[in-house]
Amino acid sequence: MSPVRVAVLSDDGLLCEYFVRIAGAHASLQVVGQDRRAVLPPPLRAARPDVVLVDGRLEGALDLCKVLKNEAGPAVIFMAVRDDDDWARWALEAGARGILAKNARADHIVKAVRVVHEGQIWARRRVLEESLERLASASAARLASETILKLRLSSRQMEVLRQAAAGLSNKEVAFRLTIRPATVKAHLTKIFQKLGLRRRSELVAAYHGLIPPASNRISPRSPRRRA
Repeated sequence: MSPVRVAVLSDDGLLCEYFVRIAGAHASLQVVGQDRRAVLPPPLRAARPDVVLVDGRLEGALDLCKVLKNEAGPAVIFMAVRDDDDWARWALEAGARGILAKNARADHIVKAVRVVHEGQIWARRRVLEESLERLASASAARLASETILKLRLSSRQMEVLRQAAAGLSNKEVAFRLTIRPATVKAHLTKIFQKLGLRRRSELVAAYHGLIPPASNRISPRSPRRRA
């Protein structure tokens, strides 16, 4: 069985030495490189690490985690993390697969790397439970919001909304949907009216279920009675 390939990112020399020494004592782990910044430079990428141990105190650590998650890159384990459940939840939401405290024992570090490499998560139970609750709540809100949006918007308007919510400009949306920017603007105007929203930021928040589309702004027209 091939060893788990590990990269270490920290500007703390003693910490790096400690993790390298731990990995060196276990045939199942192999340190393939290290860096003092929260980045994965080309040489380190070329080494193809399976897991990246990132010092949670480094500037840009959470941003790196998000980048690697979007790239489907190596799994991230934050190390030397302060005792802060809120930060741990943010790290998991950013895509981290493991959280190691400052005083983590050597055997826990080795086990965390193996567990994460197998596709599981290493974190305190209460942090995991709270993260799962938040994800479940966000998913429910997102589903409810999407249902409302589909009831109020046409299929074309939903397509425009999805692209706009992804942060694309009107020109970019037009290019993706093969329509004119003026047509995109007209669709967005209708969408704002139907959802009772005013700003693009509100549109994005409504799409992701962070705020509900305004209710009772637009209601189905009742058929007119003939005299």
